[in-house]
Amino acid sequence: METTILQASAYGVCPDTQELQTEAFQKAIDHLHSMGGGELQVQAGTYHIGSIRLYSDMTLHLMEGAKLYGSRDFRDYTDFKVPTTLRYVEDEHYKTLWNLPDYYIYGIICAFGEKQVSIIGEPGSEINGQDCFDPDGEEGFRGPMGMIFCSCQNVTLKGYTVSDSANWSHQLDSCKGVDISQVTVLAGHDGFNFHHCTGINVSGCRLYTGDDCVAGYDIENLYVKDCFFNTACNALRIGGRNMIFDHCTFKGPGLYPHRSEMTYYTHAVFKYYSIRPDVIRGEGEGILLKNCTFMDMTMLLSYQYGREELMQNNLPLRELTFEDADIKHLTKKSLFKGNGEPCTLTLRRTALSFEGSDDEDPMLEVDSSITLNLEQVICAAPVIIQAPKDTVVNMKDCKGIRILRI
Repeated sequence: METTILQASAYGVCPDTQELQTEAFQKAIDHLHSMGGGELQVQAGTYHIGSIRLYSDMTLHLMEGAKLYGSRDFRDYTDFKVPTTLRYVEDEHYKTLWNLPDYYIYGIICAFGEKQVSIIGEPGSEINGQDCFDPDGEEGFRGPMGMIFCSCQNVTLKGYTVSDSANWSHQLDSCKGVDISQVTVLAGHDGFNFHHCTGINVSGCRLYTGDDCVAGYDIENLYVKDCFFNTACNALRIGGRNMIFDHCTFKGPGLYPHRSEMTYYTHAVFKYYSIRPDVIRGEGEGILLKNCTFMDMTMLLSYQYGREELMQNNLPLRELTFEDADIKHLTKKSLFKGNGEPCTLTLRRTALSFEGSDDEDPMLEVDSSITLNLEQVICAAPVIIQAPKDTVVNMKDCKGIRILRI
């Protein structure tokens, strides 16, 4: 069966004008939907829009040089009155803490409960949020998301650049079957958010973010390969099961500033994420970072189970592994504490360098809940790991590590 292809221009969509093209875009999308789906092609040019909504069996195809610019007026966006599956947005503690408006999950390109939805970009295509300012938004300034996919199945995202997103570039919650490739994120806030998502493949992406590169809790079956991450916050703020990062490069400090703090340093490689109000399907396990390079990050890890301010007080982390890793120029001590909940941290076949303020600064501090497995960890200079006397530490063929018992 041949795919129906429509040109956006045939429905009155006009490039290179400041006038919003939201209604014309939605008219074309709705017509394609009435025909059972197909492909909407957007030709080269700059188009200003508010919120548009995609449907099942549909591809938004941005041709070479096609640029969608989100409106600078937050009132041009909507959440389409579709509830998110994120429960913390209804929690009074977090609503007050982060100043979350009732319309918090609203965005430029949206899809809700759809199947087989794609956004494909040719070289030079762009979706630009223009840092849309919302005085009533999160933290008193964040505007709409770049894209929202809620409860969708079989989502494909490929080839475009997202720039200056006013909040997260990609907000996906409760989606199944997500394939993302050759996507670039520049500035803005988070790169990819995968809350409650299952079955995600990410490859060949480059993220230069002002907030977390990859974030999300209750993630299951995530595979990320051949990606580049640069951030002024955390490279990974994640929680879930069966997550692999393979042949990825993590580089700090951030090219773009953290939007809230206006700082550039990279906080941590891995920060656990398991927030209290949401339903989490399983404990954090099967998390593996292999064949990866980490350069100029402040901390390697951030985990203190039970700490609400760290959003680590739902189900605990049980297992985290770094394998065949090259870790260069850490500068601050990592805290990795189960606080009564057992967890295994493994570093295997890893090169490591730490540059604290003096020679007695620990690189890592763990508590007695942690089992620490160190195998063929080679340090460029002596490294101290601080651990209670009853912490289980298994070391094999390591060089330059001193365990400081307290």
